[in-house]
Parts: sequence; structure tokens; C-alpha cells
Amino acid sequence: MNRKNYKKIFMVSVLVLITLMVMKLTSLDRAEITPIEKGVKDTLAPVQKVTMGFAKGVQNVFSSITTYGKLTEENKNLKEEIRALKSKLNQVKEYKIQNQRLKQLLQYKENTVEQHQLLLARVIGRDPGNWFGTITLNRGAEDGVQKDMAVVVPEGLVGRVAVVSTHTAEVLLITDPRSGVGAVVQENQEPGVVEGVANSTGMVRMIHLKKDAPVEPGQEVISSGVGGIYPSGVRIGEITSAENDPGGLFKTAEVSPFVNFRTIRDVFIVTNVYKPKINLPLEGNQ
Repeated sequence: MNRKNYKKIFMVSVLVLITLMVMKLTSLDRAEITPIEKGVKDTLAPVQKVTMGFAKGVQNVFSSITTYGKLTEENKNLKEEIRALKSKLNQVKEYKIQNQRLKQLLQYKENTVEQHQLLLARVIGRDPGNWFGTITLNRGAEDGVQKDMAVVVPEGLVGRVAVVSTHTAEVLLITDPRSGVGAVVQENQEPGVVEGVANSTGMVRMIHLKKDAPVEPGQEVISSGVGGIYPSGVRIGEITSAENDPGGLFKTAEVSPFVNFRTIRDVFIVTNVYKPKINLPLEGNQ
């Protein structure tokens, strides 16, 4: 249908509406209408029906557009509310995790108060190119931190302070190949040295074990205190495998650390180690 036909239909519709309005107005004060008016009404009834349907359709279209706009705006607002709620939920989860971790740290500090003096510190930096090499803490010389102080967490040994500035400290992790920790196998007290493994994902190994040392998977390794840097008795990891060195003089054991070095966030710096009091028997009271 071309534009002219639409124009004709529109003009006819307008004329029909005008005619009906005039007839309605002129018949208000009369009890009956004339036969001609009846005929016109009967003739125009189908046209009126189409016209009213067209008008109603146009009204429905505009109503649908308005409703769609409202629904779109409501949908946008709901999505924003959902995003805000998800953000708050994530914050609550993070606060819960932090609270649980702080409780664990506090409990560890209370349990070791007779052995160590501990200073809580937060990890504020890592080397992306050497993730298992060093970490940077938010404590420094101003907080009493000194070089070669041990760093621990409730799970076990982390490393030692290598570099100290006024407000920060760089820690060499036990997973770094440059690190060396005097250690023993807890079950049989076999001595050795724990060092980091190059190009590994946080593994360490225990070297300089006797070739006939009774070492096997599942045994735990702890620090021995030899060397004076690390306090004795701090958990290091669990032996996963052991084999003799190529030279045949020593045995090497692979050790899985108890500490998750990938996600470590809060640590303790051991600022002082208390020596256990040994009460010697007095002469004559043996």
C-alpha cells in the first residue's frame, strides 16, 4: 500500500469520526433518530470498528513502548543492585577470612610466648620474576627489625630477614636456592640442611643426609637451631621422597613445605628467642 492510500484511509477515518460526533451531539436531546441517521450509523459501524481498533492498536503500541522503557530502567537498576550486593558479599567473605587468620596468628603468638618474641608484619611486595625467592614486609629498623631475624607463621618456617631499611624488610624465603636451614628429621633426629630448589614451585630438599639414614616419605622435618639464625623446633615440611646422591656419599630427600608460599600474606618476625631455663640440682640434693 502506497502513501496515497494511507492518506485516503486517514481522511476517511477523520470524516467518520467527525460525522459520528455530530450525530451524537445532535441526538442528545431527541428520543429517536431519523432513518437516515440510522442508515449512516449502520453503514459506518464497520468503519468505526476498524477506526477504533486502529486507535486502540496505536495506544497499545505507545503503552508497550512506555512499559518497555520502564522495564529496561528497572532491569538496569536491578543489575546495579546485584553488583553492589555481590561486592558487599565479597567484602564480608574477605573480612571473615582475615578475621579467622588473625585469630590463628594471635593463638600462635600466645602459644609460643615463652619461646619467642614475635612482631606481626604484612607482606607488601614480591618479585614477580622470583616468586619463591623473596618477600618484602611493612616492618623495618624503626620497628626493631634486624638482619638475620627468622620469619615464621603458624604453619611453619618462612625464611630470614636479608635486607633492612627504615620501614621495610626483605625476607629470603627457605624456598630460595640461596637459603640454607639446619634441620633434623623429627622422628629419628637425622641431621641435614634444607635448601630451596631452583626453578621449582615452592619445593625444598634436605641434603647432606647419611646415605644409610632411615628417611622415608611422611616423616616431618623441623629446624635444628644449628647456626643460630633459626630457632629450633620450627616445622619445615614433610618428606615426599628420598634417594642417594650420584656420588653415593649422602642421601637427598624432597620436602613439601607446610607453608603455602604462594599465598602468604601475614607473618611473624622473631625479634627474640628465649633460652629455656635449666634448673641444675644443687650439691647434696641429688
